[in-house]
Amino acid sequence: MKTVKLNNKAFTLVEVLIAITILTIGMLGALEGLLLYTQYNINNLCRDESVKIAEQKINELRNTSYSSLTSGTTTVRRKIKNFERDFNVEWSVAAISSNSSSVEVNVKWTIMNKEWSHAVRTIINRG
Repeated sequence: MKTVKLNNKAFTLVEVLIAITILTIGMLGALEGLLLYTQYNINNLCRDESVKIAEQKINELRNTSYSSLTSGTTTVRRKIKNFERDFNVEWSVAAISSNSSSVEVNVKWTIMNKEWSHAVRTIINRG
C-alpha cells in the first residue's frame, strides 16, 4: 500500500483572508496619517503666506502719510500648492495720542470649514 504525503507548506484560504484584513487595516491607518500630514502642511503654508501678507500691509501702512491712515478690509488671493486661496485682511487704526496711532492687521483664512488667523500690531508715529 502506498502512503500519500500531504504538503502542509502552503497558506490556507483563512490565513490569506486574515493577512489581507490586517494589511487593509494597516493601509487605512497609513492613509489617515498621510491625510493629516497634508492638512497640516497646507495649513502651515497658509500661515506662512498670511505672515507675508500681514508684513506687506504693515509696510504699506507705514509708508502712508500719518493723516491718511484709516481702517479697512480687503481680500487677497494667493496660489498655494496649485490651489487658489482667499485671505481676508482687516486693519484697524486707533489713535493713542495726538502723535501716534496703533495699527493692527488681522489676516484670516479658512481650511476645511475652520477659520484661522494671524494678527500683527505696531505703533506708527507722526513723522
